[in-house]
Amino acid sequence: MTAAVVLLIILLLIALALDFTLISGWKKYRALTRDRKTSNGESGKLHILKQAFLSDEANPLTRLLISAFTNRKFQTGLQTTIELAVLALWALWLGRDYLNMNPLVIPTGREFGSTIQANFLWTQAAKCGSCALWNGFQRGGYPAFADIQGSMLHPIVIITTLIWGVINGAKVSLLLSFWFAGIAQWWIARELSLSWIPRMWSSFIAIAGGHLASRMELGVYGVVLATAMTSLVFAAFLRLGRTNERRDAVLLGIITASAIVSGQGYIQVGLIAIIPMAAYFLIFKQTHAAVIWKNYLLALVIALLLAAPLLIPLIHFGPNIVKETDPKFLSAQPIQYFILNLVIDDPVFFRSNLLGKLPYPYLYSLYIGWVPVVLAIFALNKFVQKDRAFINFLFWGAVTEFLVGSAILLKFIYPILPQVSGVRHSPQIAGLAIPMILGLSAYGLEKLLAETLQARDSFPFLRSRWKPLIPILFLIPLIQNIQNCYQFSQGWIGTTHIPTYIYKTLEILRTNDLQWVEPPFGEHAFIAPAISMGMKISPGILTWNWRGHEIPSAVRYATRSGSPPGDVRKTGNAFGFSFFSLGNHPYAGILTSKGMEPCTATGSGGHIDVTCNSSRTGTLIVQENYWSGWQARLDGIRTPLFGKQRLEVHAPSGLHHFTFRYNPWDAPMGVGLFVVGCFVSIAILRLPVQKGINP
Repeated sequence: MTAAVVLLIILLLIALALDFTLISGWKKYRALTRDRKTSNGESGKLHILKQAFLSDEANPLTRLLISAFTNRKFQTGLQTTIELAVLALWALWLGRDYLNMNPLVIPTGREFGSTIQANFLWTQAAKCGSCALWNGFQRGGYPAFADIQGSMLHPIVIITTLIWGVINGAKVSLLLSFWFAGIAQWWIARELSLSWIPRMWSSFIAIAGGHLASRMELGVYGVVLATAMTSLVFAAFLRLGRTNERRDAVLLGIITASAIVSGQGYIQVGLIAIIPMAAYFLIFKQTHAAVIWKNYLLALVIALLLAAPLLIPLIHFGPNIVKETDPKFLSAQPIQYFILNLVIDDPVFFRSNLLGKLPYPYLYSLYIGWVPVVLAIFALNKFVQKDRAFINFLFWGAVTEFLVGSAILLKFIYPILPQVSGVRHSPQIAGLAIPMILGLSAYGLEKLLAETLQARDSFPFLRSRWKPLIPILFLIPLIQNIQNCYQFSQGWIGTTHIPTYIYKTLEILRTNDLQWVEPPFGEHAFIAPAISMGMKISPGILTWNWRGHEIPSAVRYATRSGSPPGDVRKTGNAFGFSFFSLGNHPYAGILTSKGMEPCTATGSGGHIDVTCNSSRTGTLIVQENYWSGWQARLDGIRTPLFGKQRLEVHAPSGLHHFTFRYNPWDAPMGVGLFVVGCFVSIAILRLPVQKGINP
C-alpha cells in the first residue's frame, strides 16, 4: 500500500468523523429548537448551539472542534496561517514560470548564468567534501567562502541547491524570495497593529513590486534574495523596538545574519545605511534607551556570530579584492527623477536614457503605483502619537535609501571613505525604500478606513443606502493597483532554454587535463554550464579581481570575432565561433633547466593530485592561485610551498606523486563561531521570558 493511498484513507476517515459530528450536533440543535420554542433571538440560538454541540451529551469530537475554533489563540493562529498561505499562493502565481523544473530552462536575464556560479559550492561539496572550500572554477581559483557576490551561504540557497541542484534551486529560491518579501511587509503591518486588509494589500504589492521582479531583467537573483531578507530585518527591528524582549533580539540577530550572507553587497550597504535611523528613532528617542540599546547590541553580536562563515574568510581575504570604482557615481539618477520611478510602469522608459539614467531597467525600476504613494503621504499626516517613533523610522528610512540609491549620501562620504566608490550601481539599493513606503501606505489605509467608517456613522443617509457600496469604492483602486504591479512585473519574469550550441561549444573547449579554457568572453550564458561540466574558466566573469595576481592563461579559446592575444593558432570554426589553441601549456609541469616538462593533474577545487615523471630536478608549477591554507605533499611527505602567485614546490627527478590540499583556518573558524552563535541563541531562548519595557 503506497503512502498516497494511506493518506487518502486517513483523510476519508477524518471526513466521515466530521460528517458524523456535524450531523449529530445539527439534529440535536433542531430537536432542542422544536422542544423549547425559544424566542430569545440570537442569544437564545447561541445558547441552543452550545447545548447541542458542547454539552456533556454532545459528541466528544464535536466539543473538541468547537472549543478549538472558539479559542482566541487558535483563531489568531488560523488567521495567520491562512494569510501567509494566501501570500505563498500569490508569490507562486507571480513567479509560476519558475516552477518549470527542467534544468535546461533558466530564468531570463543576461547575467543569470554568472550570478549563480557561487552556488556550485554545494554540488561540489556533495562530490568531494572539503574540496569545495576552494573555488577552482575561475581565474586561477579563490577561497569559496570569501565570495562577495555570491549568496552561497544563505540557508535557502544551501537547502534548495542540495535538493534541486543549482539551476532549479535558484528558481525555487526566487519564488521563496517573493514570498518572504510579502511576509516581511505583512510583518511590518502587524507590528503597526493594522487590520487584515492593509496587511494583505501591502503584502501583495510588496511581492509584485517592480523593486523585485525588475532585477530579473538582468538576472541578478541575488539582489532579489537580499532585498527580501533585508526587508525582514526592518520588520524585526520594529518588533524589538515594540517589545524590547531578549527573544526578539535573538530573532533580529538571526534575520540580520540571513541578510548579511544573502549576497551581492549592494543591498548590505543599504542595510548599514539604515542602522542610524533605527538607532535614533527606535532606541535613543525612547524613554528607556539605556535598557533598549542592550538588546539591539545583543542582536548585533548574534548576527555577527551567525554570519561568521562569510565574515571571517572575507576579512582575511578582503585586502586582496580589487573592485572597479566610480568616484563620480555615473549610474546614479538625480533624486528628483528617482522618486518618479515609484509610479512609472513603462518598460520603454526604463530602457531609455531619459531623466538622467542609464538604459538598464534593473537598476531603476521601483514601480508600486500611485495609490501606495498617496496613502503613505496620508499616513504622515494622520499618525497618532504612540506610533510616532515607528512612522518616523519608516519615513526617514525610505529617505535614507533614496539618498544612498541616488548616490547623494555616497558622494558626501567619498572624501572621507574613498572605498564607497566601489558601489558603482547604487540605484538598486533604493529598492529597500519600498518596504518602508508600503508600511506607511498600509498605515495610511488603516486610518482612511477608520475615518470613512466614522463619517458613515455620522450620516444616516450613508449608513442606510450607501453602506454596501463603501467597501467596493475602496476595493476598486486597491485591486487595480495590485493588478498594475502584477502586469508590470510579468514583463521581467520569464524563462528560456539554454541553447544547445553552448554545450557543444564547451565540449570542443574541454581538455583531458585540468587546463584553463576561455569560452566567448563576456557571455554569461556559458558560465553555469561550463562549471557544471567541471571546466576551469579563465578569465571567466567575476565582479572583482585578485590584487597583484595575473590570471592563468587559457589553452583553448572560443571567440565570435578576432584572435586572442599571444602565440595562438586557429583550430576551426563552429556554431558561429572561431576556436584557437595556445599549444603546449600544461596545467601542471616541472620547470627545469631544459624547459617545461608536463605532468598529469586530476582533482577538483581544493583537492589536486599531480603525477610527474621528470628527467631532471626542477620546480613543479601548478596553474592555481596560491593562498594561505594550501598544503603540499611529495609522495605523502609534507613539502613546503614557495610560490607567491601559483602553487610551486621543489620536484626531484623521477616518478613522483604530489598532492595539494586547501585547508584554511578561516572557514573552520567562521563555522565554529556560527556554532557558538547557535548555542548562544538557544541559551537565550531557554531563559525565562523577559518583561519588555514599552517604548
